[in-house]
Amino acid sequence: MNKEFSEITGDDTPLTLPSIASPNVSPPRDVHAHIDLVTAAEARVAFPSLPDDMLARIADDMNRQGFGVATDCIHADDLSALRTFIEHKVAAAGGEYIAFAGRESVRGTFLDTLGLSPEFMQACQTIYRKGTGKAPPTVPFYQVLRCLSGKTGEQHAFLFHYDSYVITALVPVIMPKDGKRGDLIMLPNTRGIRSSYFLNLLDKILLDNRLTQVALKRLIHSGYLRPTRVRMLPGNVYFFWGYRSVHANEPCDHDKTRATALFHYANPHAGSRLRGMARSTPGA
Repeated sequence: MNKEFSEITGDDTPLTLPSIASPNVSPPRDVHAHIDLVTAAEARVAFPSLPDDMLARIADDMNRQGFGVATDCIHADDLSALRTFIEHKVAAAGGEYIAFAGRESVRGTFLDTLGLSPEFMQACQTIYRKGTGKAPPTVPFYQVLRCLSGKTGEQHAFLFHYDSYVITALVPVIMPKDGKRGDLIMLPNTRGIRSSYFLNLLDKILLDNRLTQVALKRLIHSGYLRPTRVRMLPGNVYFFWGYRSVHANEPCDHDKTRATALFHYANPHAGSRLRGMARSTPGA
């Protein structure tokens, strides 16, 4: 016990703790100061508790323009530690693309903490309720961390798709400031929530094929299609209807890294038997 307090105070002098028989005895004043600092750091939540009117505005923005933003809600210290984790992983991968799926793959990082944050879950549940008019399900997030870097990073650009989950919350961690930034692009809210997994699968088959992918890319490059483009800033969290919106990311320069964490919430077909049979289908 004394060793733990000496680590907090930075003082090797043994500390005499008050006994149960002496309830009025207080630790030295400098110990209180250090404990206050530690308590303040531990008290910082991973995500702030957002008021209902702000979450209603975010849901309205998702319906109106395709996405909503909660600004300055990720602490700079948390982002800094996460960047260090990502930079080490990208370097170990030879400076090329790397991705992590599931909370276990980022255990011990800020993303692990954020995925368990009751405030973050409450925000997604409130957006779900306001956006769908239905009671939000009590389910965990499905998490993905994508790190675009090097030549292989470009292979993961312009891959248009629908998500399998109603809400996608995107947390930018590392975003290039110039050149090719890897901006999020989307054709927002192009479908509703399908009544069955079979109809959802048909949508995915029509979209996830080479002909459609090439056509969408050419139509966008020619200016015939003008997708919503989202330039993301670390510290913000971006919400959109991932299930309903065709979306992809643009490429980033080979010598830069673009890292984003995705928190997917509420799969409307989670209990489908057909989905269980088709799990080998990409994005199923």
